[in-house]
Amino acid sequence: MAVRQASAASGSFLERLLASRRAFQCVPGSACWPLSENTRAGAPVSGIFISHSSRDNTAADDLAKRLRAQGYQSLFLDFDPADGIPAGRHWEREIYAQLRACSGVVVLCSAHSMASDWCFAEITHARALGKQLFPLIIDACELRSVLLDTQSTDLRPDAEAGYARLWRGMRSAGLDPTDSFDWDVHRPPYPGLTPFQVADAAVYFGRDDDQRCCLDTLAQMRRYGGDRLLVLVGTSGSGKSSLVRAGVIPKLSRMPDWHVLAPMRPRQQPVDELARALPDAPRARLIGDASERALAVAAAEVAAASTSGAERRAVLLVVDQLEELVTISDAAAAARFVDLLRTALVGEGGDLYCLATLRADYLSALQSHAAWGQMPFREMSLGPMTPRHFAEIICKPAQVAGIELEPGLVETMVQDTGTADALPLLAFTLNRLWRDFGADGKITLDEYTERIGGLEGAIRQEADAVLAALKPTRPQISELRRAFRHMVRVDPEGQYTRRSMRWQEIPAEIHPLMEAFVKARLLVSGQEDPGAGSEGARTLEVAHEALFRAWDRLKRWLDEDRAFLLWRQHLRPEADAWQAAPKDQGLLLRGGPLAEAHRWLNERESEVDDTLRAFIAASTQAARRARRRWRALEAGIAIGFVAASWLGVKLWQQRLETHTQLINSYWSGAVSARDATGDALKAAHYFARVADLSPLTQARESALIGVGVLSGGVALNRMIALPAAPEGVRVRADDALLVSWSAGNATLHDLHSGAALVQAAHATPVQEAHIAAQRHVVSRDAAGGVWLWSPGQAARALASDAIAGIALDDDGRRLLGWHEGGVRIWSLPEGDVVHRLALTASIAGARFLGREGVLAWSKDGQFWQWRIGEAEVSSTWQMACAVRGVDIAADAGSVLSWCDATLMRHDFSPDGAQVPPWASPETVDGARIVPGGEVIVSWNAARGRLRLWNAATGQPRFDQPLARDSDDSISHVLVTPQGAHIITSGGGGNINLWDLAEGAAAARGRHDKNEATVSTAIAPDGTRVLAWSATAGARLWDTNTMTPLSLPLRHRERIAGAAFFDDGEGIVTWSNDADLRVWRRHPAAELTAPVSVSSSASSKAQAKTTVPDTALKARLDALGLHGYELLDQRDDATLVAAGPLARRLGADGLLSPPLTLNEGVSSGALLADGRIVLWGNTSVQLWDAIAGQPLSARLRSDVLYPESTRVDGGLLTSDGNRARQWRWPVPDTAGVAAQQWLAAMSATQMDAQGAMSVMTREAWCALVDAVPDRAVCAK
Repeated sequence: MAVRQASAASGSFLERLLASRRAFQCVPGSACWPLSENTRAGAPVSGIFISHSSRDNTAADDLAKRLRAQGYQSLFLDFDPADGIPAGRHWEREIYAQLRACSGVVVLCSAHSMASDWCFAEITHARALGKQLFPLIIDACELRSVLLDTQSTDLRPDAEAGYARLWRGMRSAGLDPTDSFDWDVHRPPYPGLTPFQVADAAVYFGRDDDQRCCLDTLAQMRRYGGDRLLVLVGTSGSGKSSLVRAGVIPKLSRMPDWHVLAPMRPRQQPVDELARALPDAPRARLIGDASERALAVAAAEVAAASTSGAERRAVLLVVDQLEELVTISDAAAAARFVDLLRTALVGEGGDLYCLATLRADYLSALQSHAAWGQMPFREMSLGPMTPRHFAEIICKPAQVAGIELEPGLVETMVQDTGTADALPLLAFTLNRLWRDFGADGKITLDEYTERIGGLEGAIRQEADAVLAALKPTRPQISELRRAFRHMVRVDPEGQYTRRSMRWQEIPAEIHPLMEAFVKARLLVSGQEDPGAGSEGARTLEVAHEALFRAWDRLKRWLDEDRAFLLWRQHLRPEADAWQAAPKDQGLLLRGGPLAEAHRWLNERESEVDDTLRAFIAASTQAARRARRRWRALEAGIAIGFVAASWLGVKLWQQRLETHTQLINSYWSGAVSARDATGDALKAAHYFARVADLSPLTQARESALIGVGVLSGGVALNRMIALPAAPEGVRVRADDALLVSWSAGNATLHDLHSGAALVQAAHATPVQEAHIAAQRHVVSRDAAGGVWLWSPGQAARALASDAIAGIALDDDGRRLLGWHEGGVRIWSLPEGDVVHRLALTASIAGARFLGREGVLAWSKDGQFWQWRIGEAEVSSTWQMACAVRGVDIAADAGSVLSWCDATLMRHDFSPDGAQVPPWASPETVDGARIVPGGEVIVSWNAARGRLRLWNAATGQPRFDQPLARDSDDSISHVLVTPQGAHIITSGGGGNINLWDLAEGAAAARGRHDKNEATVSTAIAPDGTRVLAWSATAGARLWDTNTMTPLSLPLRHRERIAGAAFFDDGEGIVTWSNDADLRVWRRHPAAELTAPVSVSSSASSKAQAKTTVPDTALKARLDALGLHGYELLDQRDDATLVAAGPLARRLGADGLLSPPLTLNEGVSSGALLADGRIVLWGNTSVQLWDAIAGQPLSARLRSDVLYPESTRVDGGLLTSDGNRARQWRWPVPDTAGVAAQQWLAAMSATQMDAQGAMSVMTREAWCALVDAVPDRAVCAK
């Protein structure tokens, strides 16, 4: 080393080194160390440390130059003016800090360095830190013993060859120069909720594989041609922006054949944002050139200006948050941006490539967006983080910054990453730990768990702390809440997404409060695109959408304001359409939508912008003109009448207007409850009120269809009072029987009659009960006794004690029981023991294997298999851990077992190959053999991990967990009978459908908005799923589309369970208050069902959009409907559409309000009484065109891009491989009021204030007597 003052320091260093061995603690991946004060002050952190004697400075300087030439820019050389020790620094502390932070150490070995105690100290210190050592022999010397176990490189025979070996060795050790970035110590090692930026490349970790895949894909696109747009698709909070900004861009910028433009976001004016990303001259060309080739020409200028060698550089445009094109961008600007991009990217020989990030839930909306059209692109999906990745995110930035992480901290934080927003929550938590506790160079487990409340509590605690510190007044809280409403929108999936607002829109009295949120890094301050010669306005937006979910107070505020947010959001495109064609009176609001607009305008006037106000004002003026015309007509009629008659007409007219306003209010309430708040029961009751109040048959039928779409014909058939709150329930579906038990009593019920057939009392509490053939019941009590009983037979003991568990065969004619040291089999209903087998272990479980075999296993993992009637076991095998579960193949040919993180499949067939046990990356909480026997699915409950395995080999079918888009835990897994799909549910309130062939999510249903745990059952034919949760009740769903097919089936208390019976036609639910309810399905009234492809040829095909003829085009142009295409014509009515909008033109010239589909309308059909159905590539929706009201929500279809569609009362779509039918029957209310009929079928009521309640058994029994042939109240 350079000459140093080494008096007492040399001895003190070794003492300090030994004294600080406590700090040599390793966390997964690497050691994490405290950073010195000098390094904190701004010294660059090295990637490669050069250890040398001061007498070898020339050789060290030559090495440094060679390293830089190889691309290693992050170096530490003590005497170098740029990369060495800054003036005034304590050199010894600086040396140790740089050793802690470096990635590798090159040791210049000479007689001088090997004799130096300082060089020896550097070497030993580096070894203790686990650093990579690269001895480089530059002169004759004897290597220190600590270097003898490390491969050295000798430069003396051939220096160039030696350096080449050194470069190879460094790269093979993971020290690739393209991975080496300087860390700017003025930036945090953990940026928090805001995305990582280019300057953060040195501390960006966790996505190496995705980073490499993205770079490789871009290289392939350039090398082999084809698509030049790469779209990185991932869920909210998956780290897309950070991967591109801190992972891809820094590496690509170092490659000589790429020129990377500054990243842009589309925002409201994407063309302006694009111009800002370009250099000055190309920017001016883009702004001044109105042609579609403007971007292509600008990119060519950039490529030419940046190219210095023979090969022309490619230009990369980075578009972050591409979904803004369809959420907040001005429509005209978005169309212009896409046109420019398409022209620049399509065709051979272009200079421009584009890398974009997109939220996964906006992929369909983008592809169906009118401006996007058929833009060609390659998609790259960003999967979920694994525990190893999370550990890297925590530990490796700490290593770079020299922060010591207390042992156990990393493991604890990784264990906490099973939440929906794990990555953003982790990012925020780490940033806060560094800000609040990192000053001493160490972060402890207590600081994480106790001081900031762990992963879930960090954001909530920080946000609450801001409020607690400033103590805002109630008016300030109200303004804060209003500001957050401005910074949020609701996406098509019902999730909250961010939008920016201007600082000038925020009242001055809460400016300090908002600044505090910015300082806490919960909000981000930015600038709008400035105009010519002016500075852009300041803007605010939330740092990450996880804030909407993790801060309880904000989530509660937004949930309470959800209806207003959705109304404002849905009204925006209608207002924009009216502004584009202000003379089109058909675009204006009327009836219920106008009444709803007035209500929101009165309640939230300050939050309704000028565009919406003008739209509402124009609609109000049009409505007033219509009333004045009516009054003029009324006045003309009234001339011939006496004053008293005139007064009567006047009062009648006022009553009619009041009545109409009430109907409109109920219409709005129904649509808002269904689409905004997801309250199907309340929506159905509002529709029923509209039906009862409507004087016109057409309006009544439309309202009843609204009820029918939601209810699907599932009706309450009877209520049964159980003897006590059940501790357990089991249903025998084929025989419509149910057994319930509580304490020592068990009761058998007939679900058809509601009768309690028999009750059996036990001396000790009942543990389980099963319904066998011929209405017999087998029960097991706490003492291990087994009892057989039936309606015609008193209970008799099959075993008096010691039975640990029982199981029936599929026919219910044999009973299997296991106990300490063996198993027994009884015939049923005789109750005779037909087989015994003694085993030398404590049996943990047993099952029948088809009709002839039995399987048993012990607590320590021993398995036995034998044929019934044989005295010896046929085979036995052992698992290495305690068995957690067993699943048997449908043909009983193999058995799957699991314990901890190990799975094992045993094949019973004579030629079956036994698969060695294999390991899952996480603990296995459950597993299933998929029908067909070729695939195995396993899952981890807490983390929501779902994996597929090849049953024959135990190898994973996909590299990533199947549930890579799932934010939920998993507690229930169903496999469809055909084995094509898996259905998962658990915490989070969702039901998820997974396609096994594609290894991807196929559909999702939102069952419980309270995110309670959801349980599921599947109908025998696999087309229907029954889901239930404690807070949302039970509900029927279509399997392949996850469309709800019933209202929530509710009890007065929390529901405890549900089941199908009668081949899926019946449903039974029970609650914790001894209430049992039986429901009947009416499949013909259900909204949708899959059908055979052959049945789709039975009715007339519906044509797709066509260009209108000359006369119709002139008529449309006169109405301002330019570019609309013809969908259908019938009975002098015409249906036309453009993009996502459709309009009905009546024979009387009246134009309907805009009817929207939220994707491009592929086609549509006119139905009876002014109703229409619209469909696109992925969805279907039913409308009342005359009233301008949607009679259904937007319904997802599994028949994507249908090739043929037919209309015959309902809608039938087919893509050649599958077909689906949609129906909208008018419910038969049996001659009673719709509200009464709905109450009878659902046992729910809504009061005058809109509050819902579940009826008592007595109230429901009194009601059903007035509704014939609907239900029976079991007495």
